[in-house]
Amino acid sequence: MLDREHVVALIGRGEVLAAYDIAHNALAGPERNEQAAYFAVLCLARAGALDFARSEYVRLGLDKVASHDAIALGARLLKDVALAAKGARRLAFAKASIGQYERLFQRYGGVYGAINAATMTRVSGDAAGAAARASAALALPTPVGLVGEGAYYEAASRAEARFLTGDLDAAQEGMSRAIAFAPTAYAARASTLRQFEMLCRETGADPAWLEPFRPPACAHFTGHILDPTGMALCDPALRQRVDDVLASQSIGFGYGGLAAGGDIIFAESLLAAGAELHVVLPVEERSFVAVSVAPFGDGWVNRFERCLSQATSVRFASTDPYLGDEQVFAYSSQFAMGCAVLRAQTLATNAVQLAIWDGHAGAGPAGVHADLTYWSRSSRRRTVIEIERPRPSPRSPGGAGDPRRAMKAMLFADIQGFGALRDDQIPVFVDSVMGRLATAIEALSARPVHVETWGDGLFLVFDEPIDAALAALALLEAHRAQDLRALGLPRTLGLRIGGHYGPVHLRTNPVTKTPAVMGAHVVVAARIEPDVAPGSVCVSEALAGALATFHDDKVRCGYVGRTQGRKGFSATPIFSLTRAF
Repeated sequence: MLDREHVVALIGRGEVLAAYDIAHNALAGPERNEQAAYFAVLCLARAGALDFARSEYVRLGLDKVASHDAIALGARLLKDVALAAKGARRLAFAKASIGQYERLFQRYGGVYGAINAATMTRVSGDAAGAAARASAALALPTPVGLVGEGAYYEAASRAEARFLTGDLDAAQEGMSRAIAFAPTAYAARASTLRQFEMLCRETGADPAWLEPFRPPACAHFTGHILDPTGMALCDPALRQRVDDVLASQSIGFGYGGLAAGGDIIFAESLLAAGAELHVVLPVEERSFVAVSVAPFGDGWVNRFERCLSQATSVRFASTDPYLGDEQVFAYSSQFAMGCAVLRAQTLATNAVQLAIWDGHAGAGPAGVHADLTYWSRSSRRRTVIEIERPRPSPRSPGGAGDPRRAMKAMLFADIQGFGALRDDQIPVFVDSVMGRLATAIEALSARPVHVETWGDGLFLVFDEPIDAALAALALLEAHRAQDLRALGLPRTLGLRIGGHYGPVHLRTNPVTKTPAVMGAHVVVAARIEPDVAPGSVCVSEALAGALATFHDDKVRCGYVGRTQGRKGFSATPIFSLTRAF
């Protein structure tokens, strides 16, 4: 029995993997369950497993179901393939999606099917046909009694139609009306903005006209910890300068640390402005307070606790105590930057960096200067609030850094369904399925620096996040290209890959005498893979953030839910990984 309301609520919160598990389990019953099939395929599509979603759409018989949801889902799958393709494949799938959207409109009416058919007509290259379809859609009567997001979507769809007719002024007016119906429905607005961005690419229009409609910006904030005098950071005028910057930059969401000094000033200003505060701490809370807050007095501890209690979310780069490794502070800042960029991408808005800086370059791997340097590798804007103070003494590093400690990107992969194979199928599985993956690994331009394998499992380690991401997608594409049925293997054998980025220990395995990559962050990567939908790649927030910050031209990451907590490990957010269109 499928709990529809629960599944819908999970999907609404973005927890599509949890929703998929429920829908998939409901399909195991003896009776046909069209709703479970619909939700299972919808979740696969939103998780980025597009090819597997299309296969399941047919296998589960949804292509023969005439409900509104089933037809709309089929059209959406074809549309997604078209937008991710080029050339003849793009044209073929665009035309196929038009047919499905026409079928939807003819059977159920409404602007959704009509305008999507118009949009995909434009994607197919027929500008005149798209304008004609859009004009016809605009002639449809507006439903009575719509409020909130329902009214928003109706108005936004009509704005899209105006754009397709070439009337940009009317499209702008339509977007203003739409937003007035649901001014804080940022997720709905982001969906519309992404649709318009796609249309701007198709038509060659300048997307600058969308800027006034973007949700509030997302910021990474960074500031100096207190110096011995504390004068520069205790000046009341500094808080006013921070307030002014938040207002001028339209900041609605802030991500950063919470050390005594600049961090807490930013946090207090965000909260006072009604913005969301998202705290990222480098180590477990008590240890962080002991190192970065308590030495500066009870007043700062109280301010820390007030900010933490009002934060929308609190993340930990590590749950270990601080043991003198400055790299964990750098990793925490990079994690926070990635979170800010990911949130901005989700909301189709801008990511900015805000810094309180004294102009001095830091001596270690962490600090404001290090944060500014890291962010500068991207093309995103930043605002620096300059202060004057004596050059601070560097924090004691607690000894030289361990050369056997390094930042690595990791992938765990396996084949769902391997355990159910018959013994006589194992040789062809090893030679063909695993052999194809081995060939894909050998063909990588940036090969893994460490490889382990067992049965159907793979553990691959890379120096750079983008190398791991491109490797994962190459493996997935190699597996998708195989004709499993021709090999005498079940078509349901699905490759699933989980990835993470973090500091690890580089050691030698005392049993095998071979190199070993070990540590808590390896376990994070391993815990992701079992929750990945077959036919897809999912990565941690840390890896997704690094990819979003610097490589959004190559790959895209979208939130799909949280892992299931297992064996004492808490649930963690995960993101689908796909190629950028």
